[in-house]
Amino acid sequence: MPYKNNWKDNGLDRVFSTMTTGKEILESNLALHGDSRFQSIKYIINDFSAVVDFNVTDHDIEIISTIDNVSAASKDELKIAIVATNEDLIKWIYLYLEKMEGSLYECQIFNQYDDALQWVT
Repeated sequence: MPYKNNWKDNGLDRVFSTMTTGKEILESNLALHGDSRFQSIKYIINDFSAVVDFNVTDHDIEIISTIDNVSAASKDELKIAIVATNEDLIKWIYLYLEKMEGSLYECQIFNQYDDALQWVT
């Protein structure tokens, strides 16, 4: 399985596997937006710290950020924390953060899960 959802009282931890693709991230976002619990959560921690191989393109990031920005129109309070240590993947994450500038969602990158958890809570 490319990722695992760990639902919390007011948030979601998504842990991605060692191999991740832009398509899997997009599919996980679409599934999340369609989940009835999505409207009640205040944060998402996307944990990519275990990722060692990935296939993400600029086009993937464009689609993912567009969908997230559209969903912000119906859910204006959400913190998105991204945990990553793979330098190549971090480059794509910064592109995503750039595309999310001005969004109603707050987005930030961290290199440790505990720092991300502290920020979202």
